[in-house]
Amino acid sequence: MKLSRIAIIWAVLLLAGATALFLFFFERHTEEVDLGFGPEARRNPFLAAQRFLDRLDIPHRRADNISIVSTLDDGDALFLASSSQVYNHDRLWELLDWVEAGGHAIVIAHSGDGDNEQDLLLETLGLEVTNGDLDLYFNRQVREVFGEEASDLQDKTASEMMREHNRKLAEKESKKDKQTSDAQEGEPTQDEATADEQSPRNPDVDPERLVNLTSASGTSYALYFDPHRVLTHEMMGQGSDTDVDGGPLHWVPFQKVSTEAPLVYYERGRGRLTLMTDGGLWRNHRIGEFDHAYFLAHLVGERELVMITQPRFDTLGTLIQRYALELFFAGLLALVAWIANRSRRFGPMAPASASERRSLLEHIRACGYFYWRHDKGESLFLQARKPLLVKLSGNRQLSEDRQQEIAEVMAEKTGLAAREIFDTLWGKAPRSQDDFTARLRSIQIIEAAL
Repeated sequence: MKLSRIAIIWAVLLLAGATALFLFFFERHTEEVDLGFGPEARRNPFLAAQRFLDRLDIPHRRADNISIVSTLDDGDALFLASSSQVYNHDRLWELLDWVEAGGHAIVIAHSGDGDNEQDLLLETLGLEVTNGDLDLYFNRQVREVFGEEASDLQDKTASEMMREHNRKLAEKESKKDKQTSDAQEGEPTQDEATADEQSPRNPDVDPERLVNLTSASGTSYALYFDPHRVLTHEMMGQGSDTDVDGGPLHWVPFQKVSTEAPLVYYERGRGRLTLMTDGGLWRNHRIGEFDHAYFLAHLVGERELVMITQPRFDTLGTLIQRYALELFFAGLLALVAWIANRSRRFGPMAPASASERRSLLEHIRACGYFYWRHDKGESLFLQARKPLLVKLSGNRQLSEDRQQEIAEVMAEKTGLAAREIFDTLWGKAPRSQDDFTARLRSIQIIEAAL
């Protein structure tokens, strides 16, 4: 009993000592881990743009599809995430008429790969979306590996890119080891010295890749467009604008390439249409770079922005609920029409008419024509007169005088000519249809006389 108490006391003392040592040497360490966008931002790629507009007190709302144009005022602004949302000519001219009345449309040019989908808006303006220069900064797979350094590796081979990347990783590891040793010695680390410094907001890119715009008030905007997809026009490179349907079409080309533009303005009536190839300029992951957000505020101005980012149309169930009364009356009218159409069939059934049957003579005549066309007339004639010859001669070969006597005797009985009876019984088979018919008629007369 005493030993058990002593063991318990020693266990408590050891546990207390371990706890004291742990609390003495324990150091709290805080580390921030970027988990990416939250659920709301993943569902809405333009959430950051909407939050920015809220900070500037710029009214905005979301719409389902392009049919909202008919309800917009001429003082509103419309954002289309894809020009393919203008899906027919009626919607196209409805949009252009609204712009002509004073509206402002901001449209991202449709850039589907490998499809033959017709883009009515681009065709009307005479524009085409083609492949431009490839910037590794916009390649997501490369950017996931190299991060913000992707733009620095633009003109290097794959092996050079990997060597450069591995070298920088090795430098970071050595720097981290040095900071750890300095922290153990009590010296301030580099991270602690620069804790209050912000990381650069903009990627490190060649200034020639930026598009610089200046507003009428003198405000300058630096924009970084994806050069992978660009707009081209047959007049691009020969000037800065052209005329389309009575309105000037302006384009803003890249600094190095004057025949490719990421941004186009089309002035029509009292309104304007802004067409861009880069749909990620105002998305969550890039709106904070350069002057992208301020450029959006500049385009919208004091208007109310209507955003169509993910087109949605009413489902069949929604349409049925909305037009249930019309569907009911349409079905009722269709049922009445069907009853009226089928009412003629109601009542006792009429007896079926007897089908026509051909006579035996028609069958015989058809068989005769068939055999005659297949050169069976001679065999038919010989088989028809063979029984008569058996009766008259008993299968014996008669002389010509005896045949002539029998012909004269049968001529007296039948009323036929002796020569005709002789040719019928002992002559050659007929060669024509008329002769064949006459010979068979003579055979029937002779047979009746016997």
